[in-house]
Amino acid sequence: MRSERGSALLLVPAGVLIVALLGSIAVDSTAAFLAQREAEAAASSLANDLVSLALDESSLRHQGSYRVSPSRLRRLGPWSQRIAQERLSAVFEPGSVSVAISPAGPAAVRVSVEGSARRVIGLIGNVSGRASRPVAAAAVGRVRLSG
Repeated sequence: MRSERGSALLLVPAGVLIVALLGSIAVDSTAAFLAQREAEAAASSLANDLVSLALDESSLRHQGSYRVSPSRLRRLGPWSQRIAQERLSAVFEPGSVSVAISPAGPAAVRVSVEGSARRVIGLIGNVSGRASRPVAAAAVGRVRLSG
């Protein structure tokens, strides 16, 4: 019994180190999941907004059909970038978010949101060695006229 005395003193620091490592991996994985969900929500809501805002009013009035105006869609590019920045949290690196919008048919808009998600803990659980994780999401907004 006397030869095993003090062995817990060696095991406790190792256990604390393992728990801290696993905790940091869990926190960084949760932050990456949050960033992915926020990017998906931003892309989806922007696609729905843009398909309404890019309406070709003359086509709707004269032909009764809904069409996306490519020129309006281009003019809404800076607005969509600003809105995406506002909708995304501090999990993203500042200035890393980019938005790409394009027509996805005559009555549809495709929105892609890309950015870099920060690592919350940093180097402790960082297996890849990078300071951030790339995040990308895309959504298509479509309009269907009722009646």
